[in-house]
Amino acid sequence: MKTTRFQSFVADMQDLGRQCNRAVRSGARTLAALPWPALLAVSILLACLLTIVPLALTLFIGFLLLKLVATALFGRRPSQIVE
Repeated sequence: MKTTRFQSFVADMQDLGRQCNRAVRSGARTLAALPWPALLAVSILLACLLTIVPLALTLFIGFLLLKLVATALFGRRPSQIVE
């Protein structure tokens, strides 16, 4: 019984490995076919996404925590501005 489960797990992992291998090879072929200007644009876009998105999320969480601390310390909501 246990060997059947293990063999099923191994078969699933082998299938997953083949699919990952196929995806990586497809991506490598796509990158190899890109012209240099497009490759430069893709790399700049990827670099911006990898740096700006985490920075924006970190700042959002930081300001949210700052707001929660200020609310806990002062204990009141800001009053409405009347024109």
